[in-house]
Amino acid sequence: MNKSNLNKQRLNYNIVPMSSDNDNDRQIVIEFFKKNFFQQEPLIMCVQLYKDVESVEKLQNHFFKTLNNGLTFKAVSSNGDLIGVITNEIIVRDNEKRSNCSSNSKVQEQGSVKFNKFMKLFQKVEQESDMFERYPNVNRVMDIKGVAVDETFRGQGVCKALFYKSKELALENKCSMVRVDCSSYFSASAAEKLGFQCIYSLNYEEYTNEKGEVIFNSLPPHKQFKVYVISIEDFFHTD
Repeated sequence: MNKSNLNKQRLNYNIVPMSSDNDNDRQIVIEFFKKNFFQQEPLIMCVQLYKDVESVEKLQNHFFKTLNNGLTFKAVSSNGDLIGVITNEIIVRDNEKRSNCSSNSKVQEQGSVKFNKFMKLFQKVEQESDMFERYPNVNRVMDIKGVAVDETFRGQGVCKALFYKSKELALENKCSMVRVDCSSYFSASAAEKLGFQCIYSLNYEEYTNEKGEVIFNSLPPHKQFKVYVISIEDFFHTD
């Protein structure tokens, strides 16, 4: 049965962990993200980062650092197709350096210009969203680093199911909150539908370099970078 026929029927799938000790499984997940996330991410597209091999490699290396932490899960259809992936990371108060960002200026100096544009943006968002300052009683947060769904299967609840898996992981790991950064209009809309609250937003047209030039000329409807959070208690009420 091909994907187009499967898409017309009720979609059956399971949410299963990526095998952290299976290099082949890890590579399949990486290739899935490359196709269904990196090739469609609006900031990557607007600066044409995909044309800079060094930048692409460095950005992907940062993104994939946490794949082996046991917090990456796959949506697999009944006939074995990989149709969605979510990867997560636990952020702990007093140790809130995340794998996709560093405050170390020396790190910012490495790599290509386009890669550094992304790193500086991530750093700015981290510093200004200041999650633990906003929530003094929160000590552990489940951070959704990335979620991707095969476009053939979008609109059938796969993304929602993957988000709910992050909620379950948060409970298992004693995290009281779930966070997700959204660089696109569509990911932000998905978060809002699940009850996430926006705690920070950055208008791309207002994010400029020292010459006053807009760094990320993202096409509509992608106009803002947003940070969303939801408490575990509130996430339960969205079931």
